[in-house]
Amino acid sequence: MAAASSRRFLRAALVALSVAALSAVPGAAQAQYVAYGPFESYTPTVFREGPGFKVLGDGLVLHPGLSTELGYDSNALLTGAAGGAGVLRLRPHLDIATLPPQRLGEGDSARPKLVFRFGAAVEYRQFFSTDFRIGTTQQVNANSDADLRIKPYDPLSLRIYNQFLVTNDARNLEVAPPFAPRIYDRIGALLTFRPRNGPLEIGLGESFRIDHYVQSELAPLRALSNDIDLYGSLRVLPETTVKLAVRSSYVAFYGDGAALPKSAPLRIIAGAQSLILPWLGASLYLGYGNSLQFDVPMMSQLTPQLIGDLSRISYNNFVGGAEVRLLLIQRMRLLVGWSRDFFDSLFATYFVDDHLYVHYEHNLWRSLVARVNFDTYLRDYGTLVSPPTLSYRAYRNGQTQRKDTLVGLSVEATYHPLSWLEAGVSYSVLDDITDFGFVDGAGTRTDAAFVKHLLLFRVDLAY
Repeated sequence: MAAASSRRFLRAALVALSVAALSAVPGAAQAQYVAYGPFESYTPTVFREGPGFKVLGDGLVLHPGLSTELGYDSNALLTGAAGGAGVLRLRPHLDIATLPPQRLGEGDSARPKLVFRFGAAVEYRQFFSTDFRIGTTQQVNANSDADLRIKPYDPLSLRIYNQFLVTNDARNLEVAPPFAPRIYDRIGALLTFRPRNGPLEIGLGESFRIDHYVQSELAPLRALSNDIDLYGSLRVLPETTVKLAVRSSYVAFYGDGAALPKSAPLRIIAGAQSLILPWLGASLYLGYGNSLQFDVPMMSQLTPQLIGDLSRISYNNFVGGAEVRLLLIQRMRLLVGWSRDFFDSLFATYFVDDHLYVHYEHNLWRSLVARVNFDTYLRDYGTLVSPPTLSYRAYRNGQTQRKDTLVGLSVEATYHPLSWLEAGVSYSVLDDITDFGFVDGAGTRTDAAFVKHLLLFRVDLAY
């Protein structure tokens, strides 16, 4: 199945790549940090930016590059029955941007009326495995990011952006089935007003996204979404800002056979962030969230579509987060935090994550940098979709509720000997702990729990 899915996806990707080449990406990971949750299977350090070539009268900078990774993935399918594979990733990337402020000089020339970045990255991924489920599967992934800022230093400014992603990676680790290729696009605009460029900022944002699974068997999981954001922030002290934000959304699954009801998620959040001491910063935000499912069939008709506790159809609880940032010495940075938020799901009407994390970065010597990230996600799903929606016959042992604990650890070291050359090695492990499982048409039982180890050696040529 993996090989057939990859062939279908390669055809779709060739069309999508022509679109990807028109947009920009400061880092490929950015495009994947969408509103599905923050976890990614591969290290978010995708590529970096070198000094670049000045073009068109020195007003623009061109950044080409090629990143290569070679390593081993112990569980390429993210399943309980792990399948190991060697993996090769080749990622040419290119972006063009206006000069950064530090290279523009002083005065009005350092405050341009137009700031933009356009670029793209394409990834060829090759697996090497004796496991028949993986074999020599080939994948093409692509991502792009376009960001245009109009009058960014004026009281009234506008930002227009587009994020485009073609990927075989699981959506927030929700795998049904493995290697589920999809095309994602998010386009949006943000209007900000700062009266007299003072301490008050008011923002109004609008964005639209589409998440399209290529495989016809996953058509019920294709989704459209729209978000409207309104916020106000006020700098009450030189290094302290308070903020109030409201976000209203709309999510609809548009594919044939869609089982999940439409929803109109709402979040109202108030918070503050401050640099308390030169070496200590902190932020805190708290608020209310509701996934607000609607167009839900009568309860007597729910069984074919949704199963489980019907009182859990909508999330209705608090959201928030807290973070402490420490600059221990000039070369050591530590982040410790917690956050809670809810997201639309493939498996249920929503899921909620309590995310606990500790991130540490240490500049060991010159350009030798080490990073250690520890993340735990306590995940709870709402009312589950019926198993046939995910091409299964049943849930194991007749389960009608699902909870997961995701524990991840990543360690990375990078060395930057030249302005255009970086070498690195990374290791990560992810353990999805759950008693949930599936039963397919043949009666085979499959665990949703899995463990994944990933070791990658990287060379990045970037200018």
